[in-house]
Amino acid sequence: MSLILHDSDITTGQCLGYYDQSAGYMSAVDELHKQIQNGSLEVVCLQSYNPKINLEHPVWYEVKSYDEKRGYQVVDNCQFYSSHYIGRFTYNGYSIIINPRFGRVFSYLISYATNLYLPLGSSELSYNTKSNAYWLIALLWKALLNRALTTGQIPKQYKVIRKNQKHFRGHLCISKHIHTNLTDATRFYCEYKKLSMDNLINRTIRTVYSKLKIKGVSTIVGEFEAYDKFLESMGVMANLNDVQEIGNVRYTRLTEPYKPVMELSKTILSNLRAESESQNGKMSEVSYFIDIAELWEMYLLKLLQNNLPSEYVVYSPNVNSNAHLLEGNMREIRPDIMIERDGRVVMIIDAKYKNYNQFGRTSQYGIQREDLYQMTTYLYHYGNENQPIMGIFTSPVACAGNDIHTFSENRNHRIGLVNLNIESAEDNVEKLHESEAEYISKLINLLRTIC
Repeated sequence: MSLILHDSDITTGQCLGYYDQSAGYMSAVDELHKQIQNGSLEVVCLQSYNPKINLEHPVWYEVKSYDEKRGYQVVDNCQFYSSHYIGRFTYNGYSIIINPRFGRVFSYLISYATNLYLPLGSSELSYNTKSNAYWLIALLWKALLNRALTTGQIPKQYKVIRKNQKHFRGHLCISKHIHTNLTDATRFYCEYKKLSMDNLINRTIRTVYSKLKIKGVSTIVGEFEAYDKFLESMGVMANLNDVQEIGNVRYTRLTEPYKPVMELSKTILSNLRAESESQNGKMSEVSYFIDIAELWEMYLLKLLQNNLPSEYVVYSPNVNSNAHLLEGNMREIRPDIMIERDGRVVMIIDAKYKNYNQFGRTSQYGIQREDLYQMTTYLYHYGNENQPIMGIFTSPVACAGNDIHTFSENRNHRIGLVNLNIESAEDNVEKLHESEAEYISKLINLLRTIC
């Protein structure tokens, strides 16, 4: 039994009654909330800097009415809503599945943002079966590992070696040397450090690769066969015993790109372990959620980097960010996308995967108060009173053509809404390209008014 929703359905939702087994799905939602609360079910993070705190609930419900059946009060009308996540969760035989609301366009977004290929043949990606679920997360794992390999360094760490050998190295272990070599003056019992690839990150990669091949997605991850053999030749084992070990990885600047693929690896291995354990006579099913708001930000960043004129530098300050609002490294600030020209920040983009269709005179009809104040903080921090700077919100829906506003106390600071309307594409990627071109053109025109 499955309850199928689409992401970001916070208004209409899906209505279920008594005969639709609403109580079973309500119980599954309650269990989902409990598992997120205690950390046993994690949302897949596609970016290394995501702090993974204060996660919104992917799905929730509201009881509209009750009825009486056989002397008991039961739920007669229950509305289920979804947030900006896709994925699936199963409890006691009740599956909650959240599909992307943009269908084929979603395939394009995730392909563009993560450099992986997703077929565009079907009108909607569906995760109604476990095989499809592993198909998607295998593709994501492939994309995140490729990104880590190209932007980071193969993880290495020093291991302490204690060995009785012919040549002196490091320092002598006196007691061990005397005990072992009392009658042999040709050997030295030494302790030294050796740089090795046999570490937790590489062991996890080898373990997940071997498990995914068994799950029937070897055609997706097959390109890593040579890399897997290389790690094996370097003494890396494929025997991660405890999934929770992944949470103990300490990342450096060179290994930080591996954090997303490690988090996804933890999700994959946790699901595989759960599948192998019997629960109430039934096999557990794969459960995972992906934050589409993260994907939206990644897509916009790459779109701007690929299409804005070369005099503009587009980047995410979230990578290796050290910006703080207050002295003493207090109150870290993390804008989504920054645009610079000649070393000066001229525009800040806030990617909002929300239905913002107008800036609005009040938060009731437009940009929410907390988002407005957040952008104002960014402009205050990065801007200069004597030089123009602009803060732009971008959502995936249609909006007014010119929704830019000037601050009353500082006319050099402007703020507004410029959307990239993927909703109107209607599963047509060619129409989406037209929306992209229109969005880029609007931003270029605004940038020209700044510098």
